Amino acid sequence: MRPADFITVTEMKALPDVFHVAHANSPFGRILMAASETGLSHIWLDEDGEAMSRMEEELSKSKKATRLVEQSSPHHAAALSAFTATPQALSLHLKGTPFQQTVWRALLDIPFGRVSSYKEIAAKIGKPNANRAVGSAVGKNPIFFIIPCHRVLAHDGGLGGYFWGLAVKSRILDWEQARP
Repeated sequence: MRPADFITVTEMKALPDVFHVAHANSPFGRILMAASETGLSHIWLDEDGEAMSRMEEELSKSKKATRLVEQSSPHHAAALSAFTATPQALSLHLKGTPFQQTVWRALLDIPFGRVSSYKEIAAKIGKPNANRAVGSAVGKNPIFFIIPCHRVLAHDGGLGGYFWGLAVKSRILDWEQARP
């Protein structure tokens, strides 16, 4: 199953007035999720308990005043289902450059338990010489696990990089391989 089979993506033109945020447990540790009315916009690992502060800091760089309201939403519940064998339909509401959006959508086509490479993603989006730019866009993915940037490996089959560290990337890939 590909994430694209149950996920729709809407581009976020401007930050919303409110993000609903909620903490939850995942198979890989505590996470913080943020959602607009339109869809899920962020998931961070929150191993150190500082994800909320980092989100507030990120939002403070914007010219728009966006409030964080600690309240679960249906988008959060749908996101948590992605860690199960029966994921629910999920809407994502993503802010990024057009190139980043294109790369993130391409990542949603990588099936569960499979891997791709930066080079393959670059070819898939019609930019065969953009491996490094693809790597940069992959690294800016705002939706931990659900947009499966952990499934992208270096051309030589090595793990490459990962925002949350290679140990976490390896743990996620092992977890996916062990699932039926």
